[in-house]
Amino acid sequence: MIRGRVIGEVWGARKAPGLDGRRLVVVTDGASDRVVVAIDTLGARIGEDVLCALGSGGRNVLAPGPDNRAILCDAAIALLVDGGPGGPGDAGEEGAG
Repeated sequence: MIRGRVIGEVWGARKAPGLDGRRLVVVTDGASDRVVVAIDTLGARIGEDVLCALGSGGRNVLAPGPDNRAILCDAAIALLVDGGPGGPGDAGEEGAG
């Protein structure tokens, strides 16, 4: 899992069948150039801090259990972070940001 911030959305005229009706967002961890495209399961807004599950954890956000191998997902928003230190861009100081 990574804690990150939603920085945008991904739009497409056509999607693979497993992505129909799913909102895709771009998430950055703020500490590197890494970005992840994740399925938004919770209605995250741009600028909002989130916890993003990766790999099989992302599939389990969408459909828990062993029978989810056919789900097209490598990352999914699992939690909307409710403030506090340690988020993207935080210098690690109490009260920073």
